[in-house]
Amino acid sequence: MLSRRQMLGAFGVGCAAAWPGVASATLARALSLPQLVGLSRYCLVGTATDANSRWETVGKSRRIVTYAQVQVTQPIDGRPPPDTTLMLRTLGGRVGDIGQLVHGEVRFQLGAPMVLFLAPDVDGILGVTAMAQGHYPLRAETDGIARLQSSPDMPSLLSVEGSAVERLVKRTVVEAEFMVSDIMRAP
Repeated sequence: MLSRRQMLGAFGVGCAAAWPGVASATLARALSLPQLVGLSRYCLVGTATDANSRWETVGKSRRIVTYAQVQVTQPIDGRPPPDTTLMLRTLGGRVGDIGQLVHGEVRFQLGAPMVLFLAPDVDGILGVTAMAQGHYPLRAETDGIARLQSSPDMPSLLSVEGSAVERLVKRTVVEAEFMVSDIMRAP
């Protein structure tokens, strides 16, 4: 399983190799839905109810990290988490007058429902699998039905065809649940 640090390193190397000058966008390799599910410990519907940021040492450097409290509405993969409230850690945030933005990392909108794919990092703390590729806000479409949307923090993706993002966006929670269940049952 790739750690968050390894994912960030891969993003940086990919951007540096593709653009030797200044890069204006983040580029990531798209994960397939089976890869996203396989890397995740939990797949669920939840709502961020609180968030706070603070300085921590991540790897060998001081970084701002944000801890978000997420209320779990329902699992969509048959693996309910041990608690109905989870604490998730993401990189970036604001402490006082200093802010850090990590491109491709999720920034939660408090009170907004979402589908999340979650995995523990090297410290055992839960985070969003594959950064923004594991975050799907739910929004009602013109027909009044809530559907998964692409994360607003999604980087530009390579090899989008057949990716988790391509397959999940515009699906209902029930459709996403069936898709994830099919993957969970596969040998």
